Amino acid sequence: MRPFVVSLALVGLSAASAVAQERGSLVIDAMTTPGRHFGLGYYVTNALSLRPTLGIGYSGNYGTTVNLGTDLRYDLLPGRRVSPYLTAGFNFMRNSALLRYDAGGLLLPDMHAMRYGGGAGIRAFIKHGFSLVGEGRAMSSELQTSFAGPTIRDGAHFEAAVGLSYAFH
Repeated sequence: MRPFVVSLALVGLSAASAVAQERGSLVIDAMTTPGRHFGLGYYVTNALSLRPTLGIGYSGNYGTTVNLGTDLRYDLLPGRRVSPYLTAGFNFMRNSALLRYDAGGLLLPDMHAMRYGGGAGIRAFIKHGFSLVGEGRAMSSELQTSFAGPTIRDGAHFEAAVGLSYAFH
């Protein structure tokens, strides 16, 4: 009986229409990626959305950090309660405490960093336009914390993020 109930629940989740994303609809995102940010999504089609992002933060140790970027997201099951998606994006980061490793392994000051990459995620509608989002990406740079401040190393690595979205109806 238990496997039947679980199967029925999964079918119900995947078959229920979410009606939160349609061509022309807007979405607000709050994500926990390195350089936490808020974004505004616009659905160009029912599955494809363009999501400009902005993150601003301040730390007494590292100063002000600014992230500006954009993501392109393609929902594989648009209109469903649970939908996997593919994503690609880039962001520009400015932080006065950033350090970059040169080819010889020395740390050099560098206030700017450009990052780009892509990955996959899953979005699950909760209720009243709210969704939980989880994703993983391969990115072109790596953020670390050292005794001198955040550092950037060139090269691909994996990042995971979670977030909350709100879709305007």
